[in-house]
Amino acid sequence: MNMRRMLAVGLPALLILATIACRRQEPPQAPRFTVRLLTSLPFSGRWEREAERGLGRIAAELDADVGRLRVGDEADRRTLIGDQGRAGTDLVFCVGAGFEKMLYSEVGAHPNTVFVLLPGRAHAPNLGGILFLPEEAGYLAGAVASALGSTDEVGLLRGGGRPWLELLEQGFAAGFRSRRRRAEIKTAEGSEGVGELAAAGVDVALYASDRSDDAVLAAAHETDLKLVATDPELMDAEPDLVVAAVEVDVAEAMLRVAREVRDGVFVGRVFAFDLGSGVLDVRLNDALEPKSRKAAKEALEHARSEITAGFVEIEGMGL
Repeated sequence: MNMRRMLAVGLPALLILATIACRRQEPPQAPRFTVRLLTSLPFSGRWEREAERGLGRIAAELDADVGRLRVGDEADRRTLIGDQGRAGTDLVFCVGAGFEKMLYSEVGAHPNTVFVLLPGRAHAPNLGGILFLPEEAGYLAGAVASALGSTDEVGLLRGGGRPWLELLEQGFAAGFRSRRRRAEIKTAEGSEGVGELAAAGVDVALYASDRSDDAVLAAAHETDLKLVATDPELMDAEPDLVVAAVEVDVAEAMLRVAREVRDGVFVGRVFAFDLGSGVLDVRLNDALEPKSRKAAKEALEHARSEITAGFVEIEGMGL
């Protein structure tokens, strides 16, 4: 075999051997970050919707493998929690009622999976809770209501949801009273309550509900009762009715927790988000007429500066 032929045969073989050697030296790829969302079957409303949005952001921004599962009774919850732990899922968000006690009893058997209750106060080495502290946002909303209302009466119109709404109501009442010292807080519930508030002279009310009721909205239209909503989507859907809305960026909160888990720095605790976190705020309706919007904006910024300066104390605030 002449030299030219030896080179012709030998070079391809060398290239193949070099390629194999390079492949052998390539480090193994790290497994993809996995996140699952468990929600209770009867659970619906803004928390579930916001949690789904958070799952989407985690997939997009952390390149995570995400999935969503609905759970039924207690046995189903226990089974799915165990399944996720045995599968080695990195992070599991649990949204809805019925999870907290079960998580305390189950998570110890799956130390390599982080479980997060949303919303909740749970905490253990591989268990966290996302908790929103809405009193300060409620204070802002109350100040806005005081600027837009024409009387010293303000309403708390209650619907479905708890417990964060109770704290929101406390802040709302305090914010309204900060500008109207003689304020009268009127409480009512449901569509019948709308008429009760209107009859009492209330023209602005906090609609403290996680799920809007069409009958309540219809009654508010009939009586011209303006609402401060707990869900910005309701303001977008009812711009003639809702003057402002409390924003709770659940997706951002979930993303921050997920980033800690992905980066290996997670410590089991309650992740408490207040006004200073940037996760909570109050948004004014862009459709407000200029004079009303100016008054509401001034009240909003003044209330915000009071909180920032530490002048606001609300009974029961904090963890």
